[in-house]
Amino acid sequence: MYAVYFGGFLIIFVLEKMGMSGSHPSPYGNFIPDVLVAAVIGVVSGWCIGPLIPIVGQHLARQSIMQLLLHVGILSLAVSSQFFPYSTEAPKRVVFQHTIWNADSSQILSSSYDFATTDSNSMLFVFKHAPELTRELHTDTNFSFHSVDKAHPDDWMGIFPVSFLFSTSFKFPAKPEFIMDQYKSFPVLFNHKPQELLSGGYRRIYLEFSLGSTKEVWVSVLNITGPLFRWSFANNKLPAPEKDGDGPPSYICRLSGASSENWTFWLEASSSEKIRIELGVIDQHLTEPQLKLKGLFPEWVDVTAYSSFRSTYLF
Repeated sequence: MYAVYFGGFLIIFVLEKMGMSGSHPSPYGNFIPDVLVAAVIGVVSGWCIGPLIPIVGQHLARQSIMQLLLHVGILSLAVSSQFFPYSTEAPKRVVFQHTIWNADSSQILSSSYDFATTDSNSMLFVFKHAPELTRELHTDTNFSFHSVDKAHPDDWMGIFPVSFLFSTSFKFPAKPEFIMDQYKSFPVLFNHKPQELLSGGYRRIYLEFSLGSTKEVWVSVLNITGPLFRWSFANNKLPAPEKDGDGPPSYICRLSGASSENWTFWLEASSSEKIRIELGVIDQHLTEPQLKLKGLFPEWVDVTAYSSFRSTYLF
């Protein structure tokens, strides 16, 4: 009885962890969670039924019974493979991000709709079952994995480290005109006052951060790379740096929610080398075109939608 309880708990635990592990690279990534779950269920089943085999073994050893079990197993596999894997109770999780790259408070460089999923079936599975969505994106339901533009990992900086759950994300061009109509100004970072030269070759950069006319800000992210020595956040102490592959170490600062006033802060550099700041602002307010796209997803899809304002600065 204890083996049954513990085995059931282990299976549920593995199922939850597989759901939290994110998507895996194609073409074999779709099968990794299924193989792991099947292996755990097989081990637990053998563990629970193993002590009964000596008792019922002589009855199960008949050829007719073995054939029956084999046929039932094959039939179960064939039938279960036809079941749809998602429902409103167990939805597919999709992240829909409208990425806006702005050069200053009033100029848009590019705009795109980015889609990613956190489970093993890629976004192509959703597009296959959502013809109205693909038509709205001006594409075909039969497009291939290689024919769609891929979103760059930097586009997802605003929700770091959630983006580690994505193996592949797709990008579709979006018209920026309606964004200009909705927002009078965009998030921007600028010098608050002239930089101050300190002894030892250090310099202090005074900055001001404006959220522009964003409406429902969830979080703002500053990704800082370069010769950063100190900053005015967190008692002037730098956190442990983040590093992506062979790239330089960077320091990430998150500012939660909106503010009625602009944020002012300073950064201290240890040399004259430029400091690079990547800014990402997540706005949960959805415009009419975004709401329309979100409404075109099937009901078995749980969509997290928002806008991400991105910009880059050198100081």
